[in-house]
Amino acid sequence: MRNTKLLEVTLLLASMLTILANAIIAPSLPLISRTFEDVRNVEILTKLMLTLPALTIALVAPLAGRLLDKIGRIKVLYISLLIYLLAGTSGYWLGNLFPILVGRVVFGLGVAGIMTVSTTLIGDYFTGAKREHFMGLQGAFVALGGLIFITAAGVLTDINWRLAFLIYGFSAVVLVLVPFALHEPKIAVEKNTVNMQNGTSVSPVVWLVFISAFITTVSFYMIPVQLPFFLQKLDSINGNKMGLALGSLPFAQAIASFYYKRVKKKFDFTSIYSLGFIPMAIGFLVIGLSQTYLQTIAGVLISGLGVGILIPNGNLWMINLVPFQVRGKYVGFLTTATFLGMFFSPIIIQPIQNMVGISASFIVLAVALAILSIVYFIIQKRINNN
Repeated sequence: MRNTKLLEVTLLLASMLTILANAIIAPSLPLISRTFEDVRNVEILTKLMLTLPALTIALVAPLAGRLLDKIGRIKVLYISLLIYLLAGTSGYWLGNLFPILVGRVVFGLGVAGIMTVSTTLIGDYFTGAKREHFMGLQGAFVALGGLIFITAAGVLTDINWRLAFLIYGFSAVVLVLVPFALHEPKIAVEKNTVNMQNGTSVSPVVWLVFISAFITTVSFYMIPVQLPFFLQKLDSINGNKMGLALGSLPFAQAIASFYYKRVKKKFDFTSIYSLGFIPMAIGFLVIGLSQTYLQTIAGVLISGLGVGILIPNGNLWMINLVPFQVRGKYVGFLTTATFLGMFFSPIIIQPIQNMVGISASFIVLAVALAILSIVYFIIQKRINNN
């Protein structure tokens, strides 16, 4: 009999490696740009260090999800953690910009596997209220990982920007724990093809879950991608301060995720999206109007409260919608939608920023999020009336 507490801790530690993993090196971006300033289009290429893994994850996650259902969760997790460890730390020991970018592409393979496995296993191991509670904990630990790792990256960046890449070495801890803590769910390895074919009908509502996840990450990922450059216009902003500013997002996110279970008891999934977009809109408005470092942090904190309830909401909604036999597949698709949002975030935001400036682009997004909150409120009313 496996130790339940160790199982839970290992799952939560694995979750810390996922959604905000790309953003860990965000405080280093301005210094990386200066280091390779002789490279053409270096600022765009530097930003790609955050978004390239997201594209890899989006493309690979459906395959990872199918592999979970065919060969088992734990095998995929082992491979993913090893890739994460080697490719994640590659920025420390690779000398040139383009090989580092290749390393970031490969790194995405590891994140895709870890995120898909960890979310799927929560659905496998837990049911009912325990599942809701643990999904909220997962969201909190995802955010906690971002808080610890991004803040640490800011401190390390002031020493040498390459040191920030060593933070990905934390995955070795999870790799060591897996054989002692996690087990393959029995049903996941059944070979009965009849069971695999029957009872796999999926509601079309999954498309709303995919779209919601995409919108959420397009919006909140503007902070790790654009905030380092937004803060450059303020005086005396070093890597440490930049890390603290970025770390305030997952700090607020962790608090909100921890209380997700209580929110879920009072509201349905669609209503939670409507509610979650409101603090995100307010936070982006505050950032766009900010003139000081502390005002900016206040805006990031407010935004994080919305993000903190939206991420576990999408994961739980998907797990509740799909049957066990295809759970890995659809969680893989959800991972794709999430990280496509991360990849397209700067592509969508950059033209707006070019037209109105970086500060006003936050205000434009605030207005868009406020409109989305109303749209989801209308959707919720129509669902209840049907």
